[in-house]
Amino acid sequence: MSGICGVWGTNQSGRVAATLEAVGRGLSLAPEERCEAMTAQEAGVAVSARFDTQQLYRDESVLVACDADLYNEAELRGLAGTQGAIAEKEQTAALLAALYGRMGPDFAGKLNGNFAVVLWDRRERRLVAAVDRFGVKRLVYFQTGRMLAVASRIDALLRAGEITPEVNPRAIANFLNFGVNLAPETVFEGVRRLMPGTVLIATDKSARVAPYWDMRYGGADHVSEEVLAGQLEDLVAKAVAAQVKDESYAELGAFLSGGTDSSTVVGMMSRLERGPVKTFSIGFDEERFSELEYAAITARKFQADHHTYIVSAADCFEALPKMVRFFDEPFANSSAIPCYFCARLAAQDGVRTLLGGDGGDELFGGNERYRTDKIFYAYQSVPKLLRRGAIEPALDLLPVNGGPLGKAKRYVRRANMPAVERFFSYNFLSAHAPGEVFEPDFLETLRGYSILEAPARYYNEGPAREHLDRLLYVDVRITLGDSDLPKVTQMAEMAGVQTRFPFLDPAVAEFSGALPAHLKVKGLEKRYLFKRAFRNLLPDEVLRKKKHGFGIPVADWLKSDTRMREFSRDILFSSRALERGYFRRGFMEELIRLHEADDTAYYGDNVWSFLVLEMWHRQFVDARVGALA
Repeated sequence: MSGICGVWGTNQSGRVAATLEAVGRGLSLAPEERCEAMTAQEAGVAVSARFDTQQLYRDESVLVACDADLYNEAELRGLAGTQGAIAEKEQTAALLAALYGRMGPDFAGKLNGNFAVVLWDRRERRLVAAVDRFGVKRLVYFQTGRMLAVASRIDALLRAGEITPEVNPRAIANFLNFGVNLAPETVFEGVRRLMPGTVLIATDKSARVAPYWDMRYGGADHVSEEVLAGQLEDLVAKAVAAQVKDESYAELGAFLSGGTDSSTVVGMMSRLERGPVKTFSIGFDEERFSELEYAAITARKFQADHHTYIVSAADCFEALPKMVRFFDEPFANSSAIPCYFCARLAAQDGVRTLLGGDGGDELFGGNERYRTDKIFYAYQSVPKLLRRGAIEPALDLLPVNGGPLGKAKRYVRRANMPAVERFFSYNFLSAHAPGEVFEPDFLETLRGYSILEAPARYYNEGPAREHLDRLLYVDVRITLGDSDLPKVTQMAEMAGVQTRFPFLDPAVAEFSGALPAHLKVKGLEKRYLFKRAFRNLLPDEVLRKKKHGFGIPVADWLKSDTRMREFSRDILFSSRALERGYFRRGFMEELIRLHEADDTAYYGDNVWSFLVLEMWHRQFVDARVGALA
């Protein structure tokens, strides 16, 4: 894992260089990374570089560390007024320094691309850090009375030695419910994650985080479907072209799951007529998880140079420890495994950058639960007097809990849930009461924390009025920002590949927000306008197929594969795991029993979450304690 960092030590100029070196070295997880640092008085920046986008720059005014893959550099050079020759290895960092000199911290809002930047203003004694609009590139930070430190990874940041890492119990609860922790908190107390679309500005007097961009919803209500579809097609075409840049297709490729998003990206790349697009797909011997058939249909349609790999339980077992290491927080999204092997397949074919279709579902209404929620939300359109005065009393009087009448009861119960509670009602800590799962002492440390606190805030305070748009915003923040983007970027980097996401282009994202909600899910048809926009591009089979994505048969493997089965049981019932005091042993035993008896993935996926959590503790908590002993 590569990245950047910055350190500002108030009255600590003698310690800055050593602290910066320690944090910078902590960023490096690959032997080929190049580590460099720059200091000025009481502050400094550093980089552990694996890619050309990771650079340092200094002049008399600023120090800059950046991990920035920008798609509008020509426009930015015009804004910055930069002239003259600059060494290639610092061109982007120098451009950011010039932009900052013209605009101050507002420069972040002018950037189009994936970026993380840490900048020390030598004249104003000001530290500035920013990340891109969706958090493709990430930064974490802490501040004490003596020091402010920012870095790409939490474990690197802790090497500053300024804070004692204590596991955040709210992060453990979030992880079990969502499969990830939710920003801005991190798994360690006192360490914060910089939210997407924000900039951290710190001076001698104060430190604040300010937003420079966010999604906005509504505004295109009076434009015809035909016009909107044409505009969307044009915007996506421009976004793909911008992200392809002038790079050779020998080193540029695309993830291809066989779904509408990745197929659209491949189709748009093929329209650029640069030669065959290199596409990469993952399958499984377990047929119900494999979408290679649809990926092959897309590849044939666009005459792609198509590559496939079958991921096995053995692959999963071998990759798991390294995967846990590359995520600096517990991460249970098991599709990270096929994502890694897909990126590795690309790297083996000489590809250095992959384009992905991530973001399409959350922007254009492609997830199945939007349709499911619409069915329940429709009940609220029934007059309240009829619902409360007739339908519900009549159902309550019926002793039947099975058959159509029982189904009607369950429908009404779920339809009457608050929106966010219903949306996440199938998640782990909604289906299992915390008192059943956690040890009493650990439950006390949560102090009544609600795992729906963050999603409810996004739903209620987000920049949307329509119910569906509010749900989309929740998913942009959590499903996309906290889960899917880190999954793809971290696993691709583990394979030595960078990633780009055309649907996250600001113009595409802002257009999606402006679309009327009823054109995203029309009736019960998901991503209605998106499909209309690309119906002449995509194969009919892809347009009609059900969504799948990079799913993985991990629940099956935890039962059928001897090594994974034995390893998971040994880890979960080890003395180390039980002595952490998080979970009731009886609950863990019942979870394993239910997993053994059940043919669905539900219980097995939860076993996977507990396994990953314990493995993370051994690498990030136990190993650190041992190193300090």
